Amino acid sequence: MTDSDSTPTKVALVTGAGSGIGLATAQRLSADGYAVAAIGRSAAKLDDALASLANSDAAVAISADLSDPARARSAVTECVHRFGRLDVLVNAHGILGTMKPLRELTDAQVLEAVSTNLLGPVALTAAAAQYLSSTRGAVVNVVSINALQAEPCAVPYGISKSGLLGFTKYAAVELGPAGVRVNAVLPGWVATPMVREIFEDEDLVGRPLSTNLAQRPAEPHEIASVIAFLASEQASFMNGACVVADGGQVIALAPLAAAD
Repeated sequence: MTDSDSTPTKVALVTGAGSGIGLATAQRLSADGYAVAAIGRSAAKLDDALASLANSDAAVAISADLSDPARARSAVTECVHRFGRLDVLVNAHGILGTMKPLRELTDAQVLEAVSTNLLGPVALTAAAAQYLSSTRGAVVNVVSINALQAEPCAVPYGISKSGLLGFTKYAAVELGPAGVRVNAVLPGWVATPMVREIFEDEDLVGRPLSTNLAQRPAEPHEIASVIAFLASEQASFMNGACVVADGGQVIALAPLAAAD
């Protein structure tokens, strides 16, 4: 409960909260007054994440491997047991997975990305639906512009994110009548630890930014701002929406000319 009135504090469950977009989202929602359940694989990273929140007293860390649907469902139960309600679910976790040509991929390599990036959010959303319907809450899925554009050697990541984009629409149709909104944000390149590892290869630096109107990767907090909007009542009439936040990357067909 808040100190100022009897309105219950809203609760957000944020996955991938140990770093990157998930961490920035947990920080933003905590600053906005939410109690936060931060989920991730690394207990050490989650401890650091909680310490960085504006209201760490109204937060809990839940260590979980979300590629296991049963563990994903139990994480939702832990969150609700701790806070008594759930208002927002942010599916921000994800892995890049194996990057190699299709003919060289194994089934296990494909399933690794699909299990984490798609089946995890599906299980989390299904488990959260009953609680979100009672609060007329919201789900925000962090997809990727890879769901709109294809590139070589990225089948596991690309199909998992394409599936998550489709799931966003199907979940919105199913849960909308119960008062639950399900939307997605599609980032381009974001300066997360995962992407920074890629950018250490200088050959890759120019390629993804050559059609980016901003000529830089996004910072995680910039994507978190979009997520916070979609989770809020300001987006009350948005359901099944897919918001592209990529610096204009997908609209440019050719590399940009150098600025004067």
